[in-house]
Amino acid sequence: MNTVIEKVRKLINSKLFNYFIFSLILLSAVIIGLETYPDLAKRHYNLLSLVDQLIIALFTIEIALKIISNGKKPWVYFLDPWNVFDFVIVVVCLIPFNDTHYFAVFRILRVLRILRMITVFPKLRLIISALIKSIPSMGYIIMLIGVLFYVYAIVGVFLFGATDQMHFRDLHHAFVTLFKILTLEGWTDIMNAHIFGKSVDNNMQIISIWPFFYFSSFILIGAMIIMNLFIGVIMNSMEESKKELSQELNEIKYKDNDTEELYKHIISRLDDLNDEIKSLKGNK
Repeated sequence: MNTVIEKVRKLINSKLFNYFIFSLILLSAVIIGLETYPDLAKRHYNLLSLVDQLIIALFTIEIALKIISNGKKPWVYFLDPWNVFDFVIVVVCLIPFNDTHYFAVFRILRVLRILRMITVFPKLRLIISALIKSIPSMGYIIMLIGVLFYVYAIVGVFLFGATDQMHFRDLHHAFVTLFKILTLEGWTDIMNAHIFGKSVDNNMQIISIWPFFYFSSFILIGAMIIMNLFIGVIMNSMEESKKELSQELNEIKYKDNDTEELYKHIISRLDDLNDEIKSLKGNK
């Protein structure tokens, strides 16, 4: 039984096995993409369904092998969050969706299989772990952005609400406008409409300079300073994740060295015992 478990462990840890699973994920992504073409999906429905069911079956076998590799402690598989992530995705794909009420929902949920690509590549897992770790710090930055949006939205409604009903009619219209400005998409057109007014001829005259300070200060604070804070938090989290990963690898290496030293010590003690036994037999 132990030899079978060892063989299973070697199989799931081999590069060839991981490449095979990665190929299945890519194939699954291609099939889901082909299903977005109705004519092609109808014409090759049987083939696509067969390949899709085969992929799900192979994913199920993969999970079963990983559980078996833990021997008498199968629950160890579920201690790893990434294994739970894979398990949930495969279970969702195994749920039958023949009922027309839920067909569209489960059809969309099948796209989650593509996300299994994250678990195949350690660097992707590192990035996702860093993003998850940075969520608490991001919460405060999001609160800061919320305060910034709220203040600028109210000021925008008071300043431009009467002349620009499309962008600053009320609070929620102002929120949408500020979000558009934060993405730096078309913000100059909105600003110019308030600086130069409705005139679009070559003899445009500046009506007011204050809109420039309003929009430029919002972009400076929101798009440049706060967005860079987001990037800084993520980079810091990635550095922490790298340090934790390297520490784990060093601990594993340290444990392996201890095990190797213990093994050598045991072998040397056995040799000494054999020599003593031989000497005792010789004395007899």
